[in-house]
Amino acid sequence: MNEEHFKTVQPLIEAAEERIPWMLQSAGTEQLRRLMQEVSAALPEEYELLLRLELSVFDPERGNSLPLIAEGISASGGREPFLASGDATVHRYVVDGHMCQVPHDYCPYCGGEWDFKLLHPQCPGCGYELGKQVKMLLDSNVCPNCEKGTVSMTNPKCEECGFEVDLKMVTWG
Repeated sequence: MNEEHFKTVQPLIEAAEERIPWMLQSAGTEQLRRLMQEVSAALPEEYELLLRLELSVFDPERGNSLPLIAEGISASGGREPFLASGDATVHRYVVDGHMCQVPHDYCPYCGGEWDFKLLHPQCPGCGYELGKQVKMLLDSNVCPNCEKGTVSMTNPKCEECGFEVDLKMVTWG
């Protein structure tokens, strides 16, 4: 999703992030949560029930949906259901010279699933490669691997997780 489109959707993302957890914990879902707890008690312990609300953008040209928010209720083993988030942090990329923003586990070109880009630099869907057609845009010094430590052009190794940024795969903004 190009940066302009992402900025257009951002207010809806923020509103949904605020309201969906409230909705899932409201009195209106109490019976549903209780039923999830009962059903999870009747299933094998390793099974987990997940009821999820997702905000996504469907791109008919590419034929897929890009999930922006995934919030839900999870239950297992007959325990009290709890809020569960499947969101991924949003990263910025430069693709064919254009800035894009997508959840980090998706391809900024085709919108298909592409997790662990730093370990697997080729998108399994379209074949675009990190360091060639796709560059991660680092406009802060936050480590793209652990998102806790810092990296820079002069010090590309994260002091927190030890990951070293391959300078061919990024562009600094």
